[in-house]
Amino acid sequence: MRLRISLVNYLNAAPLGWYFLHGPMRHTFQVVPATPARCAEQLANGEVDIGLIPSIEYQRIPGLQAIPGVGVAATDEVRSVIMIRPPGSTRLRSVALDTSSRTSVALVRLLLQSKMGLRPEFVPHEPRVREMLQKCDAALVIGDTALRCSPSEYEIMDLAAAWHEWQRKPFVFAVWGCRPEAAATDGLAELFQEARNWGVTRIEEIAASHSRSLELPASFLEQYLRRNLEHTLTPEHEEGLDRFYRLAFESGMTDSLKPVSWVGSVTGKTAAETGKPDSGGLLL
Repeated sequence: MRLRISLVNYLNAAPLGWYFLHGPMRHTFQVVPATPARCAEQLANGEVDIGLIPSIEYQRIPGLQAIPGVGVAATDEVRSVIMIRPPGSTRLRSVALDTSSRTSVALVRLLLQSKMGLRPEFVPHEPRVREMLQKCDAALVIGDTALRCSPSEYEIMDLAAAWHEWQRKPFVFAVWGCRPEAAATDGLAELFQEARNWGVTRIEEIAASHSRSLELPASFLEQYLRRNLEHTLTPEHEEGLDRFYRLAFESGMTDSLKPVSWVGSVTGKTAAETGKPDSGGLLL
């Protein structure tokens, strides 16, 4: 029986999933594209075995492990997770929240409330920018929708840049979450690390493919994938993730505060720290 993978259908996740969609493992897994919020629902409900979930959902879904060294992150400006306002706007009484997001919703709440001391009303909304700004003073938008928002049209607060200015750590937006049965599969962490390595060597191909569907220049998308995003998680990324979890818990956004259990971990170390190879076979 093939393992089922829920994959975020945004450009920012493409380097992590390209291997399973177009590479050597394209017939090995059943890949289910979805929004970040839907990926979390599928994993929580047992509809899939592994999901690229919003990082906040690791704290909300019981029994998960995470693939070490792989995720969607940014150390500074990310470009695709932003809060936008009309030019010249000074009011911030309400913020429309992209309903496809979970982690970014928590992050914008932390930034506005804990960092900036603001208490706007938060209004869930489908990611339709014009409607969001008709109903609210600002809008949180993520992913491909955010990439289409130009600084010439809106005042933009980049959430990853704001987080780094505040906490001086990278921000991790998504991780591969695994249900217990899948996490026990031999070679799983190594395979997903290999998939990441394979995908990041095909950035030009990925950008060209998404350029057609997004109607954005391939050069712009390639620059975004290379300069704004990080798909390898280091110990510093893990520190940033731990800090985010603590702040979210202290703000009442999660009911638990649990350390991340990394697939293949030994006495608290990640698979990379135990000296395991970076790639290897998967036994199904």
